[in-house]
Amino acid sequence: MMENKNLKDKRILIFQQRGWGVSIGHFLAKKLQAEGCRLAALTFKKTAHEFTLNQSEVKYELIINDDEVMGDPKEYLGQDDCSLKEIGEVLGVDSVWPIAMSLRNHVYSYRDKYYYSYKKNVSDEEIVNYIKAVYKYVKEIFDKFNPEIIIAPNFVTLPHIMFNLYAEKRGVKMIAIAECKIKNFCIFAHDYNESSGPFHDQVDALNSNLVKTANRPKAKAYIEEFRQTFKKPAYVEHYELNNRKTLKEKIRHELSPYYKIFLWYYKKPINYMKNIGITIDYRPPKIILRDHYCHKRYKKLANNFPYFTFDKINKFAYFPLQFQPESTTDVEAPYFSNQIETARQVAMSLPDDYTLVVKDHPAMLGFRSPSYLEKVARTVNIKLIDYRIKSEQVLKRASLVVSHNSTTLAEAAFYNKPAIQFGNLGTTLKLPNVFKHTDMTTLAKKIKEVLQINLKTEDYERRLENYVAAVYDKGFELDYWGIWERDKKGNMEYLWQMFKKEIENNLLG
Repeated sequence: MMENKNLKDKRILIFQQRGWGVSIGHFLAKKLQAEGCRLAALTFKKTAHEFTLNQSEVKYELIINDDEVMGDPKEYLGQDDCSLKEIGEVLGVDSVWPIAMSLRNHVYSYRDKYYYSYKKNVSDEEIVNYIKAVYKYVKEIFDKFNPEIIIAPNFVTLPHIMFNLYAEKRGVKMIAIAECKIKNFCIFAHDYNESSGPFHDQVDALNSNLVKTANRPKAKAYIEEFRQTFKKPAYVEHYELNNRKTLKEKIRHELSPYYKIFLWYYKKPINYMKNIGITIDYRPPKIILRDHYCHKRYKKLANNFPYFTFDKINKFAYFPLQFQPESTTDVEAPYFSNQIETARQVAMSLPDDYTLVVKDHPAMLGFRSPSYLEKVARTVNIKLIDYRIKSEQVLKRASLVVSHNSTTLAEAAFYNKPAIQFGNLGTTLKLPNVFKHTDMTTLAKKIKEVLQINLKTEDYERRLENYVAAVYDKGFELDYWGIWERDKKGNMEYLWQMFKKEIENNLLG
């Protein structure tokens, strides 16, 4: 393959992260090397690091393993030290602690409970040392390699956020593929709140009448189709597909924990950090068995939980629970990560004749403890309904949607339903039905205000069309998460072409 002279010698840092790094990330690295790029890697998970070190197809000028740093941050820091104040000033944030809340292995405990306990797993000192260590390797990578662009699979934890903020100060773009809430389409995002990128610029330009789009008829057709036939998100279809098991698959599933225990003794896993202990990547036999049987028990109890009868509810606002731990809560909405408390405050803020309908995320089936569901169901002015009730049914009857950040916000837009968003997810904030509000003491007033807004106007339709058209203009059609999870080789070349185009647009203008 001939080198692309435009990309020759361009310095690119890739986050070779877990399974993505072994499949998609490695594939992209080979392609970039063939274009003449110079490469560096930040690896996550020891098995992914070993793969990156031992493979012979890609030459990296610098490789740093986050797990090695996390496993002993004091050792990595050595004599180097700095204050959190200094880090905050360099990154341009008032406090680093909201960022630290994205560290699921630090702020949650996998040892204490399945699926994670909301008790911290390590001391504050350990968290502070890790923050300082990450800051050190961020500076080291920029000092030694000075990347011109950074590629990440997503924005999910503290290192991603710190790199993003540090890079922004130096005019370096960090790119990752993000959901756009239009089925089967993806966009590129340039920051951890997914609030900037080609799509975001296009929506703004269309709303300001600075540009025109040839995709308006296509956008109108999508909106009309959605209103006629609800479009399930791709991840829901993946979830439903994964839960349709044959008898053979069910038997294998029941035997799987014992096979994993055999592998534990036969080939003890290497993804262990003494200071962190038990994690989802390092599960001793008793934890493997705990997880398997807790999941079965939680699933059974969730399916038989005494949910409130949806048909008996009159006027209501809808609060969909989010998967957790996950970036939509811990990265983009850290101040609202306690979903039970957030729901309680929303219920307390509703007008007198409204109640709050809460429905669990279907992908949390088997992960959410029965006590969690009971706490939600027994909170004043909350009605917990069956997770199996279709979102379409709930949305069509809801007067308002309230959420941290959620696909439901976008789904509500197609039904002209107003929505209040607490979190910072920039993609959904481009929707014409979404209003951001973060002050819980004035939420009651905001809810009354939003309920009075007329969303059945020509301007609303135009702005909704602009959103969808911008996805068609600047996004691309691809089952990215299907490729990630099932490694569909057939679409890898197309994925590379999308990354290549985005890299060239940002490096070459």
